[in-house]
Amino acid sequence: MTRKFSPYIRISVALLLISFVSNFAPHVFSFFSQNGDSALLLTFFGIALIFALSFTVFYLSLGTPIPSFVMAIFFGIAAQPLFGPIVHNHTILGALVSFGATLILFGGGLETPFGNFRKLALKIASLSFLGLFLTAFLFSLVVLFIGNLFQLNIPIVVAVLLGAVLASTDPAAIIPILKQLRFFNRDTKDIIVSESAMTDVTGTLLTIAFISLIAVGGTLMSVGDWYQALFTAETGMMLAKQILYGVLFGVIGYFLLVGLARLKKKDERESGADTAYFFFVPVIVFTITMAFGGSGYLAVFVAGLLFMMSDHLHDTERFFNQSIDGFLKPMIFLLLGALVDIQNLITYAAVGILSALVFMFVIRPLAVFLTLGPFSFIRKGRLTWKDLLFISFIRETGAIPAVLLVTIVSMGFSNLDGLVAIGMWVILATLIIQPPLTPLMARLLKVGTEITDEEAIRLNGHGESFVILGSRGHSYLERLPRVEAWAEQHNVNRIMLLHCLEDHYTSELAARMGEEAEEEFKKINAEREKESKKPFQFSYISRKGFLQRNIEDIAKTHSNLALAFVGRKVLDYRLSEVRQLSVPLYFLD
Repeated sequence: MTRKFSPYIRISVALLLISFVSNFAPHVFSFFSQNGDSALLLTFFGIALIFALSFTVFYLSLGTPIPSFVMAIFFGIAAQPLFGPIVHNHTILGALVSFGATLILFGGGLETPFGNFRKLALKIASLSFLGLFLTAFLFSLVVLFIGNLFQLNIPIVVAVLLGAVLASTDPAAIIPILKQLRFFNRDTKDIIVSESAMTDVTGTLLTIAFISLIAVGGTLMSVGDWYQALFTAETGMMLAKQILYGVLFGVIGYFLLVGLARLKKKDERESGADTAYFFFVPVIVFTITMAFGGSGYLAVFVAGLLFMMSDHLHDTERFFNQSIDGFLKPMIFLLLGALVDIQNLITYAAVGILSALVFMFVIRPLAVFLTLGPFSFIRKGRLTWKDLLFISFIRETGAIPAVLLVTIVSMGFSNLDGLVAIGMWVILATLIIQPPLTPLMARLLKVGTEITDEEAIRLNGHGESFVILGSRGHSYLERLPRVEAWAEQHNVNRIMLLHCLEDHYTSELAARMGEEAEEEFKKINAEREKESKKPFQFSYISRKGFLQRNIEDIAKTHSNLALAFVGRKVLDYRLSEVRQLSVPLYFLD
C-alpha cells in the first residue's frame, strides 16, 4: 500500500517544498535587484526555474495516471511568486509563449502524415472548421448560462474568447493514448489525430479574429453579435490575409526544409548546424508571416505538414522533439498555472467544472455528429455510429488553448474576469477525465482494442549478432535484398523478420504471412547455395504490438542485436518510442 501511494507522497512533498521556497521570492528578487542588470537576471532566473520544474514534473508524473502537463499546472500555481518577473512583464511573457507555440504547431504539422491528411481532407475540414465553429459558439452560450445559474456576471467577451480558445483538441494528449490502440477502421484514428493538429490552427485563427475585434474597441452585446461580426467584409479580409500569407510562407518554409533534406542526402553526417537550421525555419517563417499580416501559426503548421522527415535527420528530429516535450510544453502549463488567481479559481470552480462536463459530453458529440454524421451514409470510407461516438469522446484540451490563454493575458486587456480560471478548469477536466477512459470506450464500442502481446520474445543463438527487418505488411519482399547485402558486407549471418501487422492483425493473417515469409527465405537460400554462398539463418516472428515497441523489447533483452531496418512510415505520428529506441535504425524507402 505504501509503495502504491509513494509517487503521490513525493508529489505532495515536492509541491509543499516549492510553495515554501516561493515564500522567499521577495528576498530572492531583492538579491538580484542589487545588480545593475537585475531585469535580465530575474528573467534568466525565471527561465532556469522553468527548466528545473519541467524536469521535476516529468519524473514525478512517472508511475501515475496524471499527465505531466497537468502536474505542471499545479507546480506553476505553487511557484507563482517566483514566476512574478516573467508573468508581470507582458513583453517577455508574450515572447516566450509565442516562441513555444510556434515550435509546438510546427511539430504538430510534422506529426501529421500528409498522405493520411489528404485522403481524409473533407472529413477533417468538416470537423476542424464547421465543428470547431459550432463548438466555440455553443460553449460560449453554455458558459454564460451556467455563470448566470451561479449568479456570476461573466462578461460576454470572456465567454466568446473561452469558446474560441478551448475549441481545439490537443494532439499531445491524444496521440499517446491512441498509440496504445489498434483500430478496426484506421480512418477513425487518422481523423482524430489530424483534427487535433488542424484545430490548433483554426482555433488560433478564430481567437485572433476576436482579439482583433477587441483591439479596435469592440463592445458587442451578445454572443451572436460577436459571431456575426466575423462575417463583415473587414473581418473577412483580415482572415483571408491571415490564411493567404500563412499558406504562402508555409510553402516557402517547406522548400527551405527540402533544401536541408537534399543537403543531407549528399552528406549524411548530422551536425549541430542541422539542428540550428531546423529551428531557424519555423522561427523565421513565423516572423516574416506576421510582418506581412498573415497567420504565423498557420504558416509553421503548413511547413511541418508538407515536410517529410528523412532518415538523415534522425538526431535533429530527436533533439527537436525533446525540446518540445521537455521544455516548451511544460513551460506553457507552468506559466498558465503561474497566471491563475487562486481565489478566482475557487470562485469559478462550479462554473468551470460544470461547463467542462457539458463541453465534453453534450457539445462535443453534437458537433461530431452534425459535421461527420453525413459521412456515415457514404459507402466509401463510411463512418459507423460507433466510430462517431468514439470520436465524440475525444475532447482533450491542452497546449495551444493554454498558449492562447496566456497570450491574451500578456496583451493586457481589461475586464477579462474568469477567463483563466474557467479555462483552467476545462483544461484540467478534459485531461484528467478522458485519457484514462479512452481505451475502455474503444473496447465498449468495439472500434478498437489495446495492442498488447503478453508472450515474451524468445530467440535462439544469443551469442551471435543479428539484424532485424521490421515490417507491417508485404514491404519486406522489396527490402530483403538490401538487408542481405548489408549483412553479407558486415559478416552478419542471422536475419530476423519482425512482422507487426498492427491495425490489420488477425491470427489467420499472421499465420498466412508467416508461411509466405518462410517460402521467401527458402528461395533466397537456394539461390545463395547455387552461388556457393553461405545460407542465412532466417527467423520469423509475428507480433500483435507496435513495431517500434517490439524492436525495443528485443534490443533490451538481446545485446547482440546489431541494427534494425525499418521503413520511413514508422515515423508516422512521431511516436515517442521511435525517438527513444536504443538500437540503431536504418531507414529504407
